[in-house]
Amino acid sequence: HHLVGSEDGINSEYETLLARLALAKGDTTDLLRHAKGAISLNIDNIHAWELLSHAKYLMRDASGARESYERTLAATGELLDPHLLYLRLASIYLEEGNYSKSREMFLHGCRHSPSALTWLGVGISCYRMQELGEAEEALAEANILNNLEPEIWAYLCMVCLKTERQAEAEQTYRYALKCGLNDSRLLLEIEQIAEELHLDWIS
Repeated sequence: HHLVGSEDGINSEYETLLARLALAKGDTTDLLRHAKGAISLNIDNIHAWELLSHAKYLMRDASGARESYERTLAATGELLDPHLLYLRLASIYLEEGNYSKSREMFLHGCRHSPSALTWLGVGISCYRMQELGEAEEALAEANILNNLEPEIWAYLCMVCLKTERQAEAEQTYRYALKCGLNDSRLLLEIEQIAEELHLDWIS
């Protein structure tokens, strides 16, 4: 740990407060500036690292955000919003194709505050790792919490297709469409799996 003079420590906390206000206002430029300012005064300021991570995430700097989030998690201290950090870091890992890490991070989110989104994340991560049993369990949990989310139904459909339960696959596909599934990548993926299995109910 670095020894921080009391004045620097107070100023770092003040910069952190300004960063939090900028985040609340949706001002990413000020958020980034004040978070960096807080860290320059006290490199061990965990809240400033957390806020810097959010700034980079909101600015679509995925690798920068990932590094900052990982550094925040490695630090000691209470986080401002652990759930948001878990979700955002997990979504970066998912996007990067690092499915074991995305599953781990989404599971942290489930333990902290389970939601349809956290369980869906676990389900997608498991599905992408071909762990279909675990994927289905997680997607079922997500579905209990929100049975109107088309993405949950889409992944359940793909699990049913891959486990050769065609009647269930067709039913979950209809539910996905009924709930408004319009993700062209997912629709195409379902169509490709159905084609491989010579199914003709995809419309």
